[in-house]
Amino acid sequence: MTELPPDQPAEKSEHIGRYRLVSEIGRGAMGIVYLGEDEGLGRRVAIKTILASMDTVEQAGYLARFKQEAKALGGLNHPSIITVFEFGDEGGIAYLAMEYLEGKDLRELISARKLDLSSAVDVAAQVADGLAFAHGRGVVHRDVKPGNVMVIEGNRAKVMDFGIARVRTSDLKTQTGLMLGSPRYMSPEQVLGRAVDHRSDIFSLGLVLYEMLTGAPPFGGNDIHQIMYQICNGRAPPPSASNPAVTRSLDLIVARALEKDLDARYQDANALAADLRACLPELAGAGPAPVVTAGEAASRVASIEAATVVMPIAGMHVLSRFASDTALKRLTEPRGDDRRRMAPSTDPPTLARRLLSDGDFLLAVALIAAAIAAASYIATS
Repeated sequence: MTELPPDQPAEKSEHIGRYRLVSEIGRGAMGIVYLGEDEGLGRRVAIKTILASMDTVEQAGYLARFKQEAKALGGLNHPSIITVFEFGDEGGIAYLAMEYLEGKDLRELISARKLDLSSAVDVAAQVADGLAFAHGRGVVHRDVKPGNVMVIEGNRAKVMDFGIARVRTSDLKTQTGLMLGSPRYMSPEQVLGRAVDHRSDIFSLGLVLYEMLTGAPPFGGNDIHQIMYQICNGRAPPPSASNPAVTRSLDLIVARALEKDLDARYQDANALAADLRACLPELAGAGPAPVVTAGEAASRVASIEAATVVMPIAGMHVLSRFASDTALKRLTEPRGDDRRRMAPSTDPPTLARRLLSDGDFLLAVALIAAAIAAASYIATS
Protein backbone atom coordinates (compact mmCIF):
# COMPACT_ATOMS: atom_id res chain seq x y z
CA MET A 1 0.00 0.00 0.00
CA THR A 2 1.50 3.33 -1.06
CA GLU A 3 1.05 6.21 1.37
CA LEU A 4 0.34 9.64 -0.07
CA PRO A 5 2.66 12.23 1.48
CA PRO A 6 1.13 15.71 1.90
CA ASP A 7 3.48 17.22 -0.69
CA GLN A 8 2.72 14.51 -3.32
CA PRO A 9 -1.04 14.08 -3.49
CA ALA A 10 -2.70 11.64 -5.90
CA GLU A 11 -3.46 13.09 -9.32
CA LYS A 12 -4.29 16.79 -8.68
CA SER A 13 -5.19 16.98 -5.00
CA GLU A 14 -5.00 15.10 -1.71
CA HIS A 15 -8.79 15.39 -1.67
CA ILE A 16 -11.45 14.25 -4.12
CA GLY A 17 -14.79 15.78 -3.28
CA ARG A 18 -15.26 15.52 0.46
CA TYR A 19 -12.90 12.56 0.74
CA ARG A 20 -9.29 12.73 1.90
CA LEU A 21 -7.03 10.37 -0.03
CA VAL A 22 -5.04 8.17 2.35
CA SER A 23 -3.27 5.66 0.12
CA GLU A 24 -3.39 3.84 -3.20
CA ILE A 25 -4.78 0.31 -2.85
CA GLY A 26 -5.08 -0.77 -6.47
CA ARG A 27 -4.22 0.23 -10.02
CA GLY A 28 -5.35 -1.14 -13.36
CA ALA A 29 -5.40 -0.25 -17.04
CA MET A 30 -8.44 1.95 -16.60
CA GLY A 31 -7.97 3.64 -13.26
CA ILE A 32 -6.73 3.80 -9.69
CA VAL A 33 -8.47 2.78 -6.47
CA TYR A 34 -7.64 4.75 -3.32
CA LEU A 35 -8.34 4.28 0.33
CA GLY A 36 -10.10 7.46 1.35
CA GLU A 37 -11.68 8.95 4.43
CA ASP A 38 -15.00 10.70 4.67
CA GLU A 39 -13.90 13.27 7.23
CA GLY A 40 -17.46 14.41 7.92
CA LEU A 41 -18.71 10.95 8.85
CA GLY A 42 -15.37 9.54 10.01
CA ARG A 43 -15.52 6.41 7.85
CA ARG A 44 -13.13 4.85 5.38
CA VAL A 45 -14.17 4.43 1.78
CA ALA A 46 -12.75 3.00 -1.44
CA ILE A 47 -12.54 5.56 -4.23
CA LYS A 48 -12.32 4.46 -7.87
CA THR A 49 -11.04 7.02 -10.36
CA ILE A 50 -10.39 7.05 -14.09
CA LEU A 51 -6.81 7.51 -15.26
CA ALA A 52 -6.32 10.97 -16.71
CA SER A 53 -3.63 9.61 -19.04
CA MET A 54 -6.10 7.67 -21.22
CA ASP A 55 -6.85 9.01 -24.69
CA THR A 56 -10.18 10.74 -25.29
CA VAL A 57 -11.96 7.83 -27.01
CA GLU A 58 -10.79 5.27 -24.46
CA GLN A 59 -11.69 7.54 -21.58
CA ALA A 60 -15.17 8.17 -22.99
CA GLY A 61 -15.86 4.43 -23.22
CA TYR A 62 -14.66 3.74 -19.72
CA LEU A 63 -16.54 6.74 -18.34
CA ALA A 64 -19.75 5.30 -19.79
CA ARG A 65 -19.13 2.01 -17.98
CA PHE A 66 -18.13 3.92 -14.86
CA LYS A 67 -21.48 5.73 -14.85
CA GLN A 68 -23.18 2.44 -15.58
CA GLU A 69 -21.67 0.93 -12.45
CA ALA A 70 -22.88 3.86 -10.37
CA LYS A 71 -26.35 3.55 -11.89
CA ALA A 72 -26.50 -0.21 -11.32
CA LEU A 73 -25.22 -0.13 -7.75
CA GLY A 74 -27.15 2.99 -6.78
CA GLY A 75 -30.40 1.02 -6.67
CA LEU A 76 -29.01 -2.07 -4.95
CA ASN A 77 -28.90 -2.33 -1.18
CA HIS A 78 -28.11 -5.90 -0.19
CA PRO A 79 -25.69 -7.50 2.32
CA SER A 80 -23.96 -9.44 -0.49
CA ILE A 81 -23.45 -6.46 -2.81
CA ILE A 82 -20.91 -3.69 -2.29
CA THR A 83 -22.49 -0.35 -1.36
CA VAL A 84 -21.92 2.81 -3.41
CA PHE A 85 -22.03 6.13 -1.55
CA GLU A 86 -21.44 8.70 -4.28
CA PHE A 87 -20.58 9.28 -7.92
CA GLY A 88 -18.99 12.62 -8.76
CA ASP A 89 -16.55 14.67 -10.78
CA GLU A 90 -13.83 16.72 -9.12
CA GLY A 91 -11.55 18.88 -11.25
CA GLY A 92 -12.16 16.70 -14.31
CA ILE A 93 -11.57 13.46 -12.38
CA ALA A 94 -14.59 11.16 -12.26
CA TYR A 95 -14.80 9.12 -9.07
CA LEU A 96 -16.95 6.52 -7.38
CA ALA A 97 -16.94 6.36 -3.57
CA MET A 98 -17.81 2.89 -2.26
CA GLU A 99 -17.81 0.76 0.84
CA TYR A 100 -14.24 -0.12 1.85
CA LEU A 101 -13.88 -3.89 2.25
CA GLU A 102 -11.09 -5.51 4.25
CA GLY A 103 -10.67 -9.07 3.11
CA LYS A 104 -9.49 -11.18 0.18
CA ASP A 105 -11.09 -11.84 -3.16
CA LEU A 106 -11.92 -15.37 -4.24
CA ARG A 107 -9.05 -15.37 -6.73
CA GLU A 108 -6.57 -15.12 -3.83
CA LEU A 109 -8.42 -17.66 -1.66
CA ILE A 110 -8.65 -20.24 -4.46
CA SER A 111 -4.98 -19.79 -5.34
CA ALA A 112 -3.95 -20.21 -1.69
CA ARG A 113 -6.31 -23.21 -1.30
CA LYS A 114 -7.85 -21.68 1.81
CA LEU A 115 -11.49 -22.58 1.10
CA ASP A 116 -12.95 -25.71 2.62
CA LEU A 117 -16.09 -27.14 0.99
CA SER A 118 -18.53 -25.67 3.51
CA SER A 119 -17.03 -22.19 3.14
CA ALA A 120 -17.03 -22.43 -0.66
CA VAL A 121 -20.67 -23.49 -0.82
CA ASP A 122 -21.67 -20.84 1.72
CA VAL A 123 -19.90 -18.12 -0.28
CA ALA A 124 -21.52 -19.29 -3.52
CA ALA A 125 -24.96 -19.22 -1.86
CA GLN A 126 -24.36 -15.65 -0.66
CA VAL A 127 -23.27 -14.56 -4.13
CA ALA A 128 -26.41 -16.19 -5.55
CA ASP A 129 -28.47 -14.22 -3.01
CA GLY A 130 -26.88 -10.94 -4.14
CA LEU A 131 -27.31 -11.76 -7.83
CA ALA A 132 -30.96 -12.73 -7.27
CA PHE A 133 -31.54 -9.36 -5.62
CA ALA A 134 -29.89 -7.55 -8.54
CA HIS A 135 -31.77 -9.62 -11.12
CA GLY A 136 -35.06 -8.80 -9.41
CA ARG A 137 -34.29 -5.12 -10.02
CA GLY A 138 -33.38 -5.54 -13.65
CA VAL A 139 -29.57 -5.65 -13.25
CA VAL A 140 -27.47 -8.40 -14.85
CA HIS A 141 -23.83 -8.33 -13.69
CA ARG A 142 -22.25 -9.97 -16.79
CA ASP A 143 -18.78 -10.29 -15.23
CA VAL A 144 -19.12 -12.72 -12.30
CA LYS A 145 -15.63 -14.09 -11.59
CA PRO A 146 -13.43 -14.82 -8.55
CA GLY A 147 -11.75 -11.41 -8.73
CA ASN A 148 -15.13 -9.69 -8.40
CA VAL A 149 -16.16 -11.45 -5.17
CA MET A 150 -14.63 -10.22 -1.93
CA VAL A 151 -14.75 -12.39 1.20
CA ILE A 152 -14.51 -10.43 4.42
CA GLU A 153 -14.52 -11.37 8.11
CA GLY A 154 -16.98 -14.09 9.03
CA ASN A 155 -16.91 -15.64 5.54
CA ARG A 156 -19.21 -12.89 4.28
CA ALA A 157 -19.22 -12.45 0.51
CA LYS A 158 -19.64 -9.20 -1.40
CA VAL A 159 -20.18 -8.97 -5.16
CA MET A 160 -18.21 -6.07 -6.69
CA ASP A 161 -17.51 -4.37 -10.00
CA PHE A 162 -20.77 -3.82 -11.85
CA GLY A 163 -18.92 -1.81 -14.50
CA ILE A 164 -20.38 -3.74 -17.44
CA ALA A 165 -23.71 -4.60 -15.84
CA ARG A 166 -26.78 -4.44 -18.04
CA VAL A 167 -29.53 -2.35 -16.49
CA ARG A 168 -33.11 -2.67 -17.71
CA THR A 169 -33.23 1.05 -18.52
CA SER A 170 -29.60 1.32 -19.59
CA ASP A 171 -28.44 3.88 -22.12
CA LEU A 172 -25.04 2.21 -22.45
CA LYS A 173 -24.35 1.13 -26.02
CA THR A 174 -21.50 -1.12 -27.10
CA GLN A 175 -19.98 -1.72 -30.51
CA THR A 176 -21.16 -4.76 -32.44
CA GLY A 177 -18.87 -7.68 -31.68
CA LEU A 178 -17.25 -5.94 -28.69
CA MET A 179 -16.62 -8.54 -25.99
CA LEU A 180 -17.22 -7.32 -22.46
CA GLY A 181 -16.37 -9.64 -19.60
CA SER A 182 -13.74 -12.20 -18.68
CA PRO A 183 -13.62 -15.01 -21.30
CA ARG A 184 -12.86 -17.81 -18.82
CA TYR A 185 -16.03 -17.03 -16.86
CA MET A 186 -18.41 -16.21 -19.71
CA SER A 187 -21.61 -18.07 -20.45
CA PRO A 188 -22.04 -19.75 -23.87
CA GLU A 189 -24.45 -17.03 -24.94
CA GLN A 190 -21.91 -14.34 -24.06
CA VAL A 191 -19.19 -16.13 -26.04
CA LEU A 192 -21.50 -16.39 -29.04
CA GLY A 193 -22.44 -12.71 -28.84
CA ARG A 194 -26.11 -13.41 -28.16
CA ALA A 195 -28.45 -11.49 -25.90
CA VAL A 196 -27.92 -12.36 -22.24
CA ASP A 197 -30.24 -12.38 -19.26
CA HIS A 198 -29.90 -13.25 -15.59
CA ARG A 199 -29.22 -16.91 -16.41
CA SER A 200 -25.86 -15.89 -17.86
CA ASP A 201 -24.78 -14.80 -14.35
CA ILE A 202 -25.91 -18.20 -13.03
CA PHE A 203 -23.64 -20.02 -15.51
CA SER A 204 -20.71 -17.78 -14.55
CA LEU A 205 -21.35 -18.44 -10.86
CA GLY A 206 -21.38 -22.17 -11.68
CA LEU A 207 -17.89 -21.78 -13.14
CA VAL A 208 -16.72 -19.93 -10.04
CA LEU A 209 -18.26 -22.57 -7.77
CA TYR A 210 -16.55 -25.34 -9.73
CA GLU A 211 -13.20 -23.61 -9.28
CA MET A 212 -13.79 -23.18 -5.54
CA LEU A 213 -14.62 -26.89 -5.18
CA THR A 214 -11.70 -28.21 -7.22
CA GLY A 215 -9.04 -25.49 -7.31
CA ALA A 216 -9.19 -25.29 -11.13
CA PRO A 217 -11.70 -24.05 -13.75
CA PRO A 218 -13.74 -26.71 -15.59
CA PHE A 219 -12.83 -25.47 -19.07
CA GLY A 220 -9.19 -24.96 -19.97
CA GLY A 221 -7.12 -24.34 -23.05
CA ASN A 222 -3.89 -22.90 -24.34
CA ASP A 223 -5.52 -19.71 -25.56
CA ILE A 224 -8.73 -17.73 -25.36
CA HIS A 225 -10.22 -19.44 -28.45
CA GLN A 226 -9.82 -22.93 -26.98
CA ILE A 227 -11.35 -21.81 -23.69
CA MET A 228 -14.36 -20.26 -25.44
CA TYR A 229 -14.82 -23.36 -27.59
CA GLN A 230 -14.85 -25.54 -24.48
CA ILE A 231 -17.39 -23.25 -22.79
CA CYS A 232 -19.74 -23.62 -25.75
CA ASN A 233 -19.14 -27.29 -26.55
CA GLY A 234 -17.25 -29.01 -23.74
CA ARG A 235 -18.68 -31.16 -21.01
CA ALA A 236 -17.30 -30.36 -17.56
CA PRO A 237 -16.25 -33.44 -15.58
CA PRO A 238 -18.02 -33.69 -12.22
CA PRO A 239 -16.19 -31.75 -9.49
CA SER A 240 -15.93 -34.95 -7.45
CA ALA A 241 -13.48 -36.29 -10.06
CA SER A 242 -10.93 -33.76 -8.79
CA ASN A 243 -12.15 -33.55 -5.21
CA PRO A 244 -13.63 -36.81 -3.84
CA ALA A 245 -15.10 -34.90 -0.88
CA VAL A 246 -17.59 -33.23 -3.24
CA THR A 247 -20.98 -34.89 -2.79
CA ARG A 248 -23.27 -36.20 -5.50
CA SER A 249 -25.71 -33.39 -4.70
CA LEU A 250 -23.04 -30.79 -5.42
CA ASP A 251 -22.10 -32.56 -8.65
CA LEU A 252 -25.70 -32.29 -9.82
CA ILE A 253 -26.06 -28.64 -8.73
CA VAL A 254 -22.92 -27.68 -10.66
CA ALA A 255 -24.11 -29.66 -13.70
CA ARG A 256 -27.42 -27.80 -13.71
CA ALA A 257 -25.78 -24.39 -13.27
CA LEU A 258 -23.49 -25.19 -16.22
CA GLU A 259 -26.22 -26.33 -18.60
CA LYS A 260 -25.65 -24.99 -22.13
CA ASP A 261 -29.41 -24.99 -22.70
CA LEU A 262 -30.84 -21.89 -21.05
CA ASP A 263 -34.15 -23.59 -20.27
CA ALA A 264 -32.40 -26.51 -18.53
CA ARG A 265 -30.22 -24.22 -16.41
CA TYR A 266 -31.34 -22.81 -13.06
CA GLN A 267 -34.02 -20.26 -13.89
CA ASP A 268 -33.29 -17.99 -10.95
CA ALA A 269 -30.43 -17.51 -8.54
CA ASN A 270 -32.67 -17.96 -5.48
CA ALA A 271 -33.24 -21.61 -6.43
CA LEU A 272 -29.50 -22.12 -6.80
CA ALA A 273 -28.88 -20.55 -3.37
CA ALA A 274 -31.53 -22.80 -1.77
CA ASP A 275 -30.03 -25.97 -3.28
CA LEU A 276 -26.54 -24.98 -2.16
CA ARG A 277 -27.67 -24.40 1.43
CA ALA A 278 -29.44 -27.77 1.43
CA CYS A 279 -26.01 -29.36 0.82
CA LEU A 280 -24.27 -27.69 3.76
CA PRO A 281 -25.18 -30.20 6.52
CA GLU A 282 -23.36 -33.06 4.72
CA LEU A 283 -20.17 -31.06 4.14
CA ALA A 284 -19.05 -30.57 7.74
CA GLY A 285 -15.37 -31.36 8.17
CA ALA A 286 -14.49 -31.48 4.47
CA GLY A 287 -11.22 -29.63 3.83
CA PRO A 288 -9.99 -27.55 0.90
CA ALA A 289 -9.69 -28.98 -2.60
CA PRO A 290 -6.72 -31.37 -2.84
CA VAL A 291 -4.12 -31.14 -5.58
CA VAL A 292 -5.10 -33.75 -8.20
CA THR A 293 -3.20 -34.47 -11.39
CA ALA A 294 -4.93 -34.55 -14.77
CA GLY A 295 -4.37 -38.32 -14.96
CA GLU A 296 -5.93 -38.93 -11.56
CA ALA A 297 -8.93 -36.75 -12.46
CA ALA A 298 -9.44 -38.63 -15.75
CA SER A 299 -9.27 -41.96 -13.93
CA ARG A 300 -11.87 -40.82 -11.42
CA VAL A 301 -14.18 -39.57 -14.17
CA ALA A 302 -13.96 -43.01 -15.80
CA SER A 303 -14.70 -44.80 -12.52
CA ILE A 304 -17.63 -42.49 -11.76
CA GLU A 305 -19.15 -43.04 -15.19
CA ALA A 306 -18.59 -46.82 -15.00
CA ALA A 307 -20.56 -47.00 -11.73
CA THR A 308 -23.21 -44.55 -12.78
CA VAL A 309 -26.36 -44.55 -14.86
CA VAL A 310 -25.96 -41.78 -17.43
CA MET A 311 -29.20 -40.02 -18.22
CA PRO A 312 -29.51 -37.53 -21.11
CA ILE A 313 -31.33 -34.48 -19.79
CA ALA A 314 -32.07 -31.55 -22.08
CA GLY A 315 -29.08 -32.25 -24.31
CA MET A 316 -26.57 -32.70 -21.49
CA HIS A 317 -25.62 -35.88 -19.66
CA VAL A 318 -26.21 -35.59 -15.94
CA LEU A 319 -24.84 -38.25 -13.62
CA SER A 320 -27.50 -40.09 -11.64
CA ARG A 321 -27.42 -43.07 -9.26
CA PHE A 322 -30.30 -44.97 -7.70
CA ALA A 323 -31.32 -43.14 -4.54
CA SER A 324 -32.98 -45.29 -1.89
CA ASP A 325 -34.27 -42.22 -0.03
CA THR A 326 -36.16 -41.15 -3.15
CA ALA A 327 -37.64 -44.61 -3.54
CA LEU A 328 -38.77 -44.64 0.09
CA LYS A 329 -40.33 -41.22 -0.30
CA ARG A 330 -42.30 -42.45 -3.31
CA LEU A 331 -43.55 -45.36 -1.23
CA THR A 332 -44.62 -43.16 1.68
CA GLU A 333 -45.76 -40.19 -0.45
CA PRO A 334 -46.92 -41.76 -3.73
CA ARG A 335 -47.55 -39.59 -6.77
CA GLY A 336 -50.40 -40.04 -9.29
CA ASP A 337 -48.86 -42.93 -11.25
CA ASP A 338 -47.53 -44.50 -8.07
CA ARG A 339 -51.01 -44.51 -6.51
CA ARG A 340 -52.42 -46.27 -9.59
CA ARG A 341 -49.71 -48.91 -9.53
CA MET A 342 -49.95 -49.46 -5.77
CA ALA A 343 -53.77 -49.50 -5.58
CA PRO A 344 -55.20 -52.93 -4.66
CA SER A 345 -57.35 -54.61 -7.29
CA THR A 346 -61.11 -54.61 -6.68
CA ASP A 347 -61.51 -57.93 -8.56
CA PRO A 348 -61.22 -61.25 -6.67
CA PRO A 349 -57.81 -62.91 -6.99
CA THR A 350 -58.85 -65.80 -9.26
CA LEU A 351 -56.47 -68.57 -10.33
CA ALA A 352 -56.39 -67.26 -13.89
CA ARG A 353 -55.53 -63.73 -12.67
CA ARG A 354 -52.75 -65.09 -10.49
CA LEU A 355 -51.32 -67.14 -13.36
CA LEU A 356 -51.52 -64.20 -15.77
CA SER A 357 -49.67 -61.99 -13.29
CA ASP A 358 -46.83 -64.53 -13.03
CA GLY A 359 -44.24 -63.58 -15.65
CA ASP A 360 -42.28 -66.84 -15.40
CA PHE A 361 -45.43 -68.89 -15.86
CA LEU A 362 -46.44 -66.90 -18.94
CA LEU A 363 -42.98 -67.37 -20.47
CA ALA A 364 -43.17 -71.16 -19.93
CA VAL A 365 -46.63 -71.29 -21.54
CA ALA A 366 -45.36 -69.35 -24.54
CA LEU A 367 -42.39 -71.71 -25.01
CA ILE A 368 -44.60 -74.81 -24.77
CA ALA A 369 -47.05 -73.38 -27.31
CA ALA A 370 -44.21 -72.62 -29.70
CA ALA A 371 -42.85 -76.16 -29.35
CA ILE A 372 -46.29 -77.71 -30.05
CA ALA A 373 -46.73 -75.52 -33.11
CA ALA A 374 -43.31 -76.51 -34.45
CA ALA A 375 -44.01 -80.22 -33.91
CA SER A 376 -47.38 -79.98 -35.69
CA TYR A 377 -45.79 -78.26 -38.65
CA ILE A 378 -43.09 -80.95 -38.96
CA ALA A 379 -45.63 -83.79 -38.70
CA THR A 380 -47.83 -82.43 -41.47
CA SER A 381 -45.08 -81.51 -43.93
